[in-house]
Amino acid sequence: MAETKMLPIGPDFNMNELVGRLTQKYQAQGFDVVPMQMGDSVSIKFSKDNDGIKKFVGLCLEVTANLSVNNGQLIINFTDAEWTGKIIGLAVGWFLCLIPFLIAIYGAVKQSEFPKTITNDIRALMSGGYAPFGG
Repeated sequence: MAETKMLPIGPDFNMNELVGRLTQKYQAQGFDVVPMQMGDSVSIKFSKDNDGIKKFVGLCLEVTANLSVNNGQLIINFTDAEWTGKIIGLAVGWFLCLIPFLIAIYGAVKQSEFPKTITNDIRALMSGGYAPFGG
């Protein structure tokens, strides 16, 4: 399920600095963060708990944020969200046991809120809401 957000930027906006700070923030929270430069755009893959049982019961978080600049706007397009584990957990829980069902619902809620969380963090980083590197 793709989702797009647009944020206004100033003339002194620095994409590399934003990506660096965002990467550092999420790595400090235990996420695997893989940024990839593609011309003037950047694709950042965020994932956490994407292995073992947490993936199959729906507790992993994963999304790709594609960042680009157009007409004074930072365009954030979220793609490749991880929904497979949530679907498996819901199906198993529905037919066998309530616990995987509830865990999968919790994971689905967290996954659906994840793009909003990243957008809010980007907004805070752009407004200087987090301490600069080394600060």
